[in-house]
Amino acid sequence: MIHPNKFPRPLYGLLPVMMLACIIINPFNAPRLQAQETQKPAEAKAAVQLSPEQWKAVEGVFQSPQNNEMNVQFTAKEKVLVVKLLWNNNEISLTPESPLTFFSNDANEGRPLRISFIKDSTGAITRVSVVNNEIWKRVKDYKPVVKTEMQHTPAQLKPFEGLYLLQNTKDRFIQFSVKGNNLVLKQHWDGNEIPFVPESELDFYSKESPLFSLTFTKENDGTISQVLAFKRDRWFKVKKIQPAPDQLKVIEGKYQLKDDPDNYIQITAKGTNLVVKQLWDGKEIVLEPQTETYFYNNSESYPLRVIKDNSGMVTGVEVLGVDLFNKVKE
Repeated sequence: MIHPNKFPRPLYGLLPVMMLACIIINPFNAPRLQAQETQKPAEAKAAVQLSPEQWKAVEGVFQSPQNNEMNVQFTAKEKVLVVKLLWNNNEISLTPESPLTFFSNDANEGRPLRISFIKDSTGAITRVSVVNNEIWKRVKDYKPVVKTEMQHTPAQLKPFEGLYLLQNTKDRFIQFSVKGNNLVLKQHWDGNEIPFVPESELDFYSKESPLFSLTFTKENDGTISQVLAFKRDRWFKVKKIQPAPDQLKVIEGKYQLKDDPDNYIQITAKGTNLVVKQLWDGKEIVLEPQTETYFYNNSESYPLRVIKDNSGMVTGVEVLGVDLFNKVKE
C-alpha cells in the first residue's frame, strides 16, 4: 500500500553493517541483496553440547578473500559462539548445530543464518564458509588496521565531488560533496550520508567505520573518473546532463502504478525540471535532471528513472528504485 505522502523507500543501506550476512553482501548493490533475500534458508536444528576442546578449535580471526582489511573474530562465550566484526565491532551470537556448524535464528532479519568451519588434512580448522559459500581463511597473527587522516583542506576535496553510477547498473547512484573538511557520500536511494576523510591523495576512509574505504582513480589530465568502494564495488563518475526541452516534453503524461492500478502520478516539464504530482493526495515533487533519463530531488532523496523501449519511446518510470509506473496511452 502506498504511503499517503510518499512512496515506500527501498530498505537498503551502507552502514552500519549489523549482521553477519553483510560480511559478503555488497553494501551498495541493492539488487544482489534482494536476490539473497529471496532464497529460503533451511530450518535451524536444535543446539548441541560441545566440549571445551571443540569450542577452542573454532576460536580465532578469519579474513575475507575479497578484502584483507575485513576480518571477523570468533570467541566461545557462555555456550554460544560470539562473532565480532572487527571493522565496526558489532557482535552476533551463534548457537552450535554441530562441532563445525553454527546458526542464528535472528542475526539475519529473522531468517536463520548458518556458517560452517572447514578442517585441513591435519584436522585443524583453517577456513570458514559464510553466506553464499564464500570461504574466509584463518589469520595466524592478526594485527588491527590503523588509519591516519592526512592533512588536507576543503579545496583539495573539491575534485572528488559529483555523481557516480554503480558499474553494470542503470539507476544506482551516489553523490559526493564537500561539507566542512569532509567528503560526504550520499546514497540517492535513501538519503543516508557518510562523511569520509583522506588517508592519502586518493584513498579515503570513514572515521565511524575505518574499514569502509574509498579509492579514487585520477586520469592523466587530473580529473577523477571513478571510485572503488570496499575494494570491490566500482562506481563511475557521471557528467551531469541537462536534457533539451523537447526531451523533457516526451516524458510528460499520466502514469499508472503497476502493483496498484488505482494509483496514478502526473509528470509535467517545468523549466529545466520535471514535476511529479501524486494524484491520490496532490503532493508535487520537483526533480532535477542528472542524466537524460535519471532525475532526483535532493531534499526528499527522491529518484526517478525514465524507461524507454528499443525505439526510444518512453514507456514508464521507476520511482524510488522500487515502484514501476507504466505510461498511460492517451
